[in-house]
Amino acid sequence: MKTIKSILVTLFVALSLSTFAQNENIFLDREFWGTQPTVETVKQKIKEGNNPAEANGNNFDGVVYATLQDAPLETITYMISQKGNDVNKLTHDGRTYAFWAAYKGNAELVQYLLENGAKTNITDDKGNSIINFAAGSGQQNTKVYDLVIKYGSDVQKDLNPDGANALLIAAPNDPYFKLVSYFQSKGLDINSVDSNGNGIFNYVTKKGEIESLNALLKKGIKGTDQAFIFAANGARGTTNGIEVYKYLESVGLNPNVTNKEGESALHILAARSKDLDVIKFLLDKGLKVSTKDSKGNNALMHAASSNNLEVVNLLADNLKNHDDINKKGQSALTLAVGGNTSDVVAFLIKKGYKTALVDTDGNNLTYYLIESYSPKNKDVFSKKMTLLKANKVDLTKVQKNGNTWFHLAAEKNSLDLLKLALKMNQDINAKNSEGNTALHLAALKASDDAILKFLIENGAKKDIVTDFEESAYDLAKENELLKKSNTSIEFLK
Repeated sequence: MKTIKSILVTLFVALSLSTFAQNENIFLDREFWGTQPTVETVKQKIKEGNNPAEANGNNFDGVVYATLQDAPLETITYMISQKGNDVNKLTHDGRTYAFWAAYKGNAELVQYLLENGAKTNITDDKGNSIINFAAGSGQQNTKVYDLVIKYGSDVQKDLNPDGANALLIAAPNDPYFKLVSYFQSKGLDINSVDSNGNGIFNYVTKKGEIESLNALLKKGIKGTDQAFIFAANGARGTTNGIEVYKYLESVGLNPNVTNKEGESALHILAARSKDLDVIKFLLDKGLKVSTKDSKGNNALMHAASSNNLEVVNLLADNLKNHDDINKKGQSALTLAVGGNTSDVVAFLIKKGYKTALVDTDGNNLTYYLIESYSPKNKDVFSKKMTLLKANKVDLTKVQKNGNTWFHLAAEKNSLDLLKLALKMNQDINAKNSEGNTALHLAALKASDDAILKFLIENGAKKDIVTDFEESAYDLAKENELLKKSNTSIEFLK
């Protein structure tokens, strides 16, 4: 009997796994496109139930992945021809297929898209045109630019939100200036600047290519002090070492400069760099940890929100006043509780940062602790919670706007936080200043019925209405996530 039962269990698991696998859209698997599938293969996968137009949570679809993986042209164009896809379909970051084709340097696909009506006078969600998106990656196949220009793009007027043209955008990823020369041939000036006065020297500084910077100097093209800001920001996936900063100083540039947000290179690096030598260099050149940017954050606040203890320690040692708050009423400790690890929180508490501080909205450290929670950082969250308790932070104190743990947990759509809320001896049916209970918020935010049922099982009342006479049921009827998942809400009546 046990043998038969084991066989049945095995069959059930196998069938479950098979069903799960079938529910996974093969077209959203980049590895599938790496196999260079033919049109016939794609047709077969569609017959098996895979949706050629479906997008994932980041709005990448099969056509985008096929393009990024250099799938055969005929396969990609077949996918584009399927219902739900068209040449101007918007995908990740508001980009049409022409953006991705140009980014990959796939001139044949770009031509196909343009010949079939793909628009060239559009920008993505970041404000980049097709040409500027491709140029930003350093795409060297100039045929794609020729095609987009042929079909209406104007490189002279084609600027990103900072007012930079394709020549400037391409420069950091164009070490031999081949693209720069190409865009010069299209009428762009190598001495052009963006709307903030930054020219090609500053843009090249993003990658810290000293040889390229020297080549520009030989042409008589100099940078400005803002080059330090570009160096600090770096380029995607790269950071600059101390040699770049020393080089910039050696050619007469001053690191004591800020951008339009009031941030210096020290502010920027405090948040993102773990290179103590670079940070010490800037401190030695007179940049102050206490200097605040336009949001009222000093360099230590930037570090406390996301950097490691070593950087935080270094900056704290160079700051006399530990009572600084930004324009939102947040201190370095507030930001550390909201975004960093327990060792940084412990360090700042030991330094004397106030644990009773509330921000300008009346939110205390408990609010920031709850905001910091995610299923991926349960251990970090737990350690910070224990630390705050040990330092006499009243975790049960209600926020100024009346939000309890239940409210904040419902806002986060977190069952784990709701389970913790049960231990806080707070009223599960309390209304906040907007007249909402936790159940009301859950009805608006929930993606399934788990949190709603949990609240009801633990005493949340379904008949309480908001200040607008809306019940949890009324609010849940408007919840698009519940509609999308076909979740029944009749239990809320």
